[in-house]
Amino acid sequence: MVLPVILDHYADETAIDFVARLAAANGFASLRSFLGHTDVTAKAIVQGEADALSMVSDWSGVAVSCLKTLAVVGSGAGGNWQMGRATLSKDMRPGRTHRFCACCILEDRRMMSGRLVSRAYRRAWWSVRGIEGCHVHDCALLEVSVDSEDDIHDFPRFVRDNIAHIEGVAAAPLPRRQPALDRYLRERVFKDGGASFLDALDVHVAAEFSRYLGDFLVLHDIRDQMPEGRSVNEWGFLLASKGEPAIRALISDVIKQNPPNKRRVETVLGPMTRWLRRNLSKAVYVPIADLIQDILERNMPFGPGETIFKPVEVRHLYCVNTAHADFGMHKDRIKALIQENIPGFQHDLPTSQAYFDATLGAQILRAASETLTSKEAAVVLGLTEARMDDVLKLNIIECVEKRSDDTRPYTRIREADLRGFERKFGANMTAVQTHDGTISIVEACQAWHLSFQHVASMIFSGTVRSYLQQGDEPFFSRIRVDHDGFKPDVSPMAGGDEHWMRTKEVERVLGTTTATVSLLIELGYLHVRSARRETGKTVKLVERQSVLDFERYYVSLSQIARSRQGYRATIKNELDLAGIAPIFEPTGFIARFYRKSDLSQIG
Repeated sequence: MVLPVILDHYADETAIDFVARLAAANGFASLRSFLGHTDVTAKAIVQGEADALSMVSDWSGVAVSCLKTLAVVGSGAGGNWQMGRATLSKDMRPGRTHRFCACCILEDRRMMSGRLVSRAYRRAWWSVRGIEGCHVHDCALLEVSVDSEDDIHDFPRFVRDNIAHIEGVAAAPLPRRQPALDRYLRERVFKDGGASFLDALDVHVAAEFSRYLGDFLVLHDIRDQMPEGRSVNEWGFLLASKGEPAIRALISDVIKQNPPNKRRVETVLGPMTRWLRRNLSKAVYVPIADLIQDILERNMPFGPGETIFKPVEVRHLYCVNTAHADFGMHKDRIKALIQENIPGFQHDLPTSQAYFDATLGAQILRAASETLTSKEAAVVLGLTEARMDDVLKLNIIECVEKRSDDTRPYTRIREADLRGFERKFGANMTAVQTHDGTISIVEACQAWHLSFQHVASMIFSGTVRSYLQQGDEPFFSRIRVDHDGFKPDVSPMAGGDEHWMRTKEVERVLGTTTATVSLLIELGYLHVRSARRETGKTVKLVERQSVLDFERYYVSLSQIARSRQGYRATIKNELDLAGIAPIFEPTGFIARFYRKSDLSQIG
């Protein structure tokens, strides 16, 4: 039966609030007194039971399909509930409170038609604790507790009894502080979510995540993400609404700017950590837990065997400490290896905060763990440490680690490279079972008066004939050479190279005597150094460039005489008369030298 007075039903009005207004419009003292004349309960109407809504439809002429849109469906005491399209948490229930916009109520009473007591209607989204403001009047919602004897559903009666208070609040409304989050939650009540990251979540999960993201921003004091006059929830929502890439980027940047010195995620996430762990068993929270876990795994040194929210399956980063635990290497060695091979490694940070890529780092450390120190390599080759240093100076063995600190030089060699060295070094040797009449490298050094490095270099280059005996002894212990395999050049001009020459060669180039060359060296015109020959004799070597420079600027009296086809005594007298003196006044059989620049003045 249709009631005498019927009202318009609003799309954002619940069925029970509509019935409360119908009761007031038809003169009933309260909603309870009205329902007392029917077989319908308030609970049945709130929950959208078919029989109850059918009765309300008969009273009002409003279709059941419209009335059931905002029915409240609960999942049991203290559990989640649903209004419209939104699944909400128990914390978002209004409880025994009226939540409303005072400005909307006064505007309804002023603008709507019908009895004054039934004009103002409660918007369904006002009841969602989590929505804090009115988008129409840009003000905060007011929340008023309801006494136990009062009817929480009888909003018209509440307005009638508290109109003075409502008018007072409307005169000085408080500003809303989370307009973007309020709009999002309100829209989710009335329509399905879209394709964004947040839309894939239940509404209450999106709201909770926003709150904890806001706490994260506060914890790390990220001011550019915290607009003034907005709530913590709003700050978090503004970040969350940008989507997964923005969330990843921000959390990653926070970790990279200040790598945690502990692997406790609470130091990074703050209260979000307990929230996710508490709700991990609930499927609706899994997308958030998976996202945050993946961000942490990719930016902190977690590995298999550890648990963040779920067990970690893949390691993305090491810190020096975790690499030390996995590879057993000294931490200083790990830092040196990574600094040398991975650009951007922050070696100056503490070992618990110095992160590096796990895949690349593992390759480097695994290869390094399969190496020998130079001392160990010396034992394998059958050398002393000093002889091993001589071999390394040949630059035939590739060293994967070679550095020096304040205490000692440090070199490491891969086992494979050591075997490769044996193959290359033995390429010019003749393999033999035994070879009588030969001597070892050490004996060759003594017999030929050569350094170990020099003899080893000649063997490698094939300059001397060498042999490699069969057997299990170390490599260098099996190398033999002929006793007379090396015949040093003992000529007076032997021992020079492209940069240095013997003094006898200087005499030939300058066309002068030994005494003259000795004086030129003594006076500094020629640069000289001492060198030990293969014969064991120490000789003087003259720098070739200094000889060339001397020839460029000076000429001997003998050379002048030859070029003019004259006598030296005659030419000397001519030069003396012209006032041109030699660069030094010689005695005995030492040649005279003149500056070419002086001679050019007299033609």
